[in-house]
Amino acid sequence: MSIEFKMRRISPNVYDRMMSGEPPFPYRYVAESGQIAKRWEVTAFILANGDRTNPGPAMAIVGGRGISDGPDDYGGLRAFSAAEVVTIAQELAELSEDEFRRRFECLDFTGVSGSELDGRPANNIDSYLDCLYHLRNFYSAAAQAGNAMMLWLG
Repeated sequence: MSIEFKMRRISPNVYDRMMSGEPPFPYRYVAESGQIAKRWEVTAFILANGDRTNPGPAMAIVGGRGISDGPDDYGGLRAFSAAEVVTIAQELAELSEDEFRRRFECLDFTGVSGSELDGRPANNIDSYLDCLYHLRNFYSAAAQAGNAMMLWLG
């Protein structure tokens, strides 16, 4: 069974309630996306330029404050404040398509979920560029609306 990634835009009020220890469910969310789904780890690896200790814009997928446990170090329910969403949206916007392509071509993906045995991603570059564009749009919309975010890997 593989892990899937979902994002939800939430109000700052919901975020504050979660951070104060209230259970995250039930809650209302502004928008939801599961579009990246199983391509999350390769996309995050490209965004981080292969550096899991300093993920940079990959925080859009692997970052956030842990709310509940999940299947691995990144898993479970995590959240970003509205201010953190703005920072991540800016980092995603600053990563050029050319740099993203260069990373895709140069990195060794051996051991990354969603890669082949030869160390190459299972999908072509267009599939991961689609993830980049979607992350940019989702985070940008959240930042412009003043939303916080919830992420789920499970």
